[in-house]
Amino acid sequence: MQGMVHWWRKQALQKKFLLSFIALMLVALLMLSMLASRLLEQESTRAVQSEMQGGLEQTNLLAKQWLDAKRQQILALAHYLPAQSNDLKQWQTMLTTGREAGGYSLLYLGTGQGQFIQSNPAIDVPQGFDPRKRPWFIQAQQANSLILTSAYPDALTGNLTATLAVPLQEDPQQVVGGDIYISMIVDELLKLKMRWSSQLLMFDGEQKILAHSDASLQQKSLAQVLPDYNVADSDLQYVNFNDRQWIASATNVEGTDWHFLLLVDAQEVQAVQTELLKQLLLLTAAVLFAGGLLVLWLTRALTSPLEHFQEQLKYISRTLDLSQRLETTDEAELGELAAQTNSLLERLALAISGVLRSSSRLSETADNLAHTAGIVSRNTDRQQEVSQSMAAAVEQMSSSVAEITSTMEELSASSTQIADHSQSVVDVANLTLESSKKGADAMQHLQLRMADIHHDSENSLQEIVQLGRKSKEISKVMDLINTLADQTKLIAFNAALEASSAGESGKRFSVVASEIRRLADSVTDSTHEIEDRIQEIQDSINRLVITSEKGASSIQLGMQVSQETAEDLGQLVQAASRTSSAAQQISLSTRQQKTASSQVVIALRDIANASTHNAQSVRSITHISEEMISMADDLSQLVGEFTVDVKK
Repeated sequence: MQGMVHWWRKQALQKKFLLSFIALMLVALLMLSMLASRLLEQESTRAVQSEMQGGLEQTNLLAKQWLDAKRQQILALAHYLPAQSNDLKQWQTMLTTGREAGGYSLLYLGTGQGQFIQSNPAIDVPQGFDPRKRPWFIQAQQANSLILTSAYPDALTGNLTATLAVPLQEDPQQVVGGDIYISMIVDELLKLKMRWSSQLLMFDGEQKILAHSDASLQQKSLAQVLPDYNVADSDLQYVNFNDRQWIASATNVEGTDWHFLLLVDAQEVQAVQTELLKQLLLLTAAVLFAGGLLVLWLTRALTSPLEHFQEQLKYISRTLDLSQRLETTDEAELGELAAQTNSLLERLALAISGVLRSSSRLSETADNLAHTAGIVSRNTDRQQEVSQSMAAAVEQMSSSVAEITSTMEELSASSTQIADHSQSVVDVANLTLESSKKGADAMQHLQLRMADIHHDSENSLQEIVQLGRKSKEISKVMDLINTLADQTKLIAFNAALEASSAGESGKRFSVVASEIRRLADSVTDSTHEIEDRIQEIQDSINRLVITSEKGASSIQLGMQVSQETAEDLGQLVQAASRTSSAAQQISLSTRQQKTASSQVVIALRDIANASTHNAQSVRSITHISEEMISMADDLSQLVGEFTVDVKK
């Protein structure tokens, strides 16, 4: 894309105009061609639809007229035929006359008694033929008016036949009917001529083909012959038939179940559209060619003055002759452009004249500056010596200031280190102070916990003592239980003696006494075990009391030590606080000293920079004066290339 833009910028104005017009014309013609193609297709479709509709209407009209004529004839025959006749030949003669006049294949009369009278020439009918059982007779009797049966193959000839039947006016019990071959109407209708190749099909309500130029299609299903045709769709349809594409449209005959389907060759219709499109493309090419020639002439007419204008500017640019002026015969935009350019040349000539005068004054000023700086060749040796001495003095002063600055920077660095270390001391002192405070707080918390432990120990000791007292009380109870057990044994012994003296009557009481004695022995044994356990508990309680008393003494000693430690930590906190205050004061002093040193260093650097700048200024004045002289010479040479009309 970028390459195309670059190529476009390099093209001439005439080519740009021509290419732009061609592109515009191509786009416009392409859009018009697309629109025309669409309109052409629509109009072509409308034309095909209109012609097919006209052909179908004509076919429908012819079929209706043909059928109406047959209806009128059979209605007239039903009106004039007598209800009774002594001579059957009378009926036969009238039927024959009607057949010949109406173009029927056969006319016949079915009576209420089952008689079947035919027109001449008559056809053979089966033995026992009863017209009253035929569909045409039954339908006419039921409708009591003229009816048309569906098409059916004739039993004798095989031709597709339809029957018109109507009851006699004088005797509705008798029905007159007439057979018409479908081929009789089709021979006329299938000869329909159209602009394109076409075919006509006739089918009934059951979508069976009744007639076509190809007799082999008769009685075939329309869906079998034209599978892609939709009977319910009334618009134009594209269908395939005999390996070709056709445009299909259908209509039905009023009062019947007959339908006519018209097929038009779609390729011929498309060929016409293609031919029209070719003509449209040829016309487009002709318009494009004529427009290109016109644009070429217009671009040449427009660019010719511009090219002359360009040549004049090229000459002025090459010669730098500002006394020249642009000339043009155009009085519109190009003339205005020439006038503006000439005005610009005049102002440029005035500017160059002013530059010439300014370059002369610049040369004089550069000479004076160089003379003052002592670099012009006509200066004396004394002036050069003074100039060099001044530059050397400035450089020596700059060197001395640089040494002082270096010394002060070292002093400032030392002050910075002292300030940093003093800050570290402050941080350590603050950390020590915080740690001391935390230790004092922890020791106070420890004292509180030791007091709680001492109080709990005293409470435990009291409870242990009480437990010892209660265990002694239990011993007393056990002594009482032992006494009761001894007495119980004595009573049991006495009871046993009494039981033995009682004889047989005392045996049971003796057994009870034995059991009481045994129970008393068991109680005595249990009390001895309980006394042993109580004695062990009392021994343990005594040992626990001794241990608790020792623990209480240790706790008391720990409380005294923690109290002394808390006092020492309080003194340490006071000392750390004084140390932190002193360290902060030292840090503040060192920071003030660091700030003062930094300010001195900055001032010395400014003096050094100023000295260096003064030395550079002296040298710069020398270089500037030399450059100004060179620039003045160059400017004089450059301006001298312009040609300026002094009179103007």
